[in-house]
Amino acid sequence: MRGLRVRVAEEVAIVVDGKADPGLPDQLKTALQAELGRLGLTVVRSNDKTSDLTLRIETRVTGAVNYLRGRVGLTAEKGGVAVATASTDVELHSDGEFSTTMTRKAAVALLRSQALAEFAERKVPGREIVREKPQVIPIVQPLTAPRSASSEAKTHSNRGTSLYNLGRFSDALSEYEAAYLAVQDPPFLFNIAQCHRKMGNNKEALDSYRSYLRVAPAAPNRAEVQKRISELERQVHAAR
Repeated sequence: MRGLRVRVAEEVAIVVDGKADPGLPDQLKTALQAELGRLGLTVVRSNDKTSDLTLRIETRVTGAVNYLRGRVGLTAEKGGVAVATASTDVELHSDGEFSTTMTRKAAVALLRSQALAEFAERKVPGREIVREKPQVIPIVQPLTAPRSASSEAKTHSNRGTSLYNLGRFSDALSEYEAAYLAVQDPPFLFNIAQCHRKMGNNKEALDSYRSYLRVAPAAPNRAEVQKRISELERQVHAAR
């Protein structure tokens, strides 16, 4: 994954209950950039359009005197399509340690994602992907139905992302729907919603975003999706 160029989005989706430092979003971004660099990724400026991935931060915290309790989620996107997501558990830390500790755990969880590893393998061919714990694969491995379904979903998802990046949203939609029928992975629902939104199918996009949050209530990009839902609800209501 060290061949990837990543940038941290300027916007941080943050929900705060209680007292918290107004500079918390900037602290989170700075801590995440430092952690990504420590892990060996190439971190570019937030306005650099040549990056391979954009990482979006979402956090929910409850603030008290000198302490923060909450979680941090990350969504890796390419061209508006979710590639991989990760989220920490809810933890309690001092306000001076929260950003550093939680972004470190979120970044490590994201880099352990199989979806991100597969993206890196496609994006940076010929380079070895280093994992913390190498898998021991038996010489003879039966082909089971779940593995076949996973392979089918991966094929459809990869094709869908390529079509999406070409602006062929209708064709991409069909591929993402086929991927979800093979494996009920929540990010496919998010990508289906993105396709409908790009095509102007506001009602279908609204239904898909709602389905995404229903099956993934702790989604790292929940705040962003809820914002999309509110916008689409207004548009659908106005159309009626």
